[in-house]
Amino acid sequence: MKDWTVTTLLVLGLELVLFVTLLLAIELAYRIARKRRLSDPSAHLRSVTAVSSVVFSLMGLILAFSYSEAGRRLEAHRNLVVDEANAIRGVWSLVDVVPEADQPPLHDLLRQYLDERIQAHHALPRVEAFEARRARAAGLQQQLWTRMVAITRVAPDKEVLLLPPVRLMADVAAKRTLAVRTHITSPAFLFMLGLAVVGALLVGLTTAQGEGRNWPYRLLFALVVSASIHVVVDLEYPRTGIVSTQEADSLLLELRDTMR
Repeated sequence: MKDWTVTTLLVLGLELVLFVTLLLAIELAYRIARKRRLSDPSAHLRSVTAVSSVVFSLMGLILAFSYSEAGRRLEAHRNLVVDEANAIRGVWSLVDVVPEADQPPLHDLLRQYLDERIQAHHALPRVEAFEARRARAAGLQQQLWTRMVAITRVAPDKEVLLLPPVRLMADVAAKRTLAVRTHITSPAFLFMLGLAVVGALLVGLTTAQGEGRNWPYRLLFALVVSASIHVVVDLEYPRTGIVSTQEADSLLLELRDTMR
């Protein structure tokens, strides 16, 4: 079974755990409220409704903000893939202006570099494999830089032409690596989960004022909240679920096919 399939099943399993946890929280609050047998149920219901309005409004705000930020980071990552493909293509084209004897080694370094960059991101979400591939690509980039510097020492007039594109290639790779490492912070994510559980408890208190457990209302709440959080996680980690950067990654694969 492929790593992507295993990771996707794991994420879906965690979503199911969240779904069940919300249902258990609703049932817990429901039973506690039933056992207390409040003397003034109507006043209790008004208090719960007021608190629920604040909590649900805050929950909606946090989910919307998290979704927006995750979507922004996903779009930025896709744009960086395009920038990296253009940067590598630019360096590949410039190899034509260096002495003919230096061209084959430079072409080989660029092919190896691009292969490592592609394999590094295909290794995600396995962070250790990603970092190992990224480090090898950085070493190849340094070798490429060293060779270009040696060429410009012999031909100083080519320094402005050759060195900036190589530096740009390294800068884009660094930005893309940072994009991979940047996600929603753990406190923010835990706060979002905490709000979901608090909301579930309030749902249990509200339904306790009725005659039954109102299962459709419970199931709908748990499903919508757990699915919303799953969408945020899917956007934050696009290689662990349905959302992906495959369309943008295809640019690097197409570029590799042209580097014969």
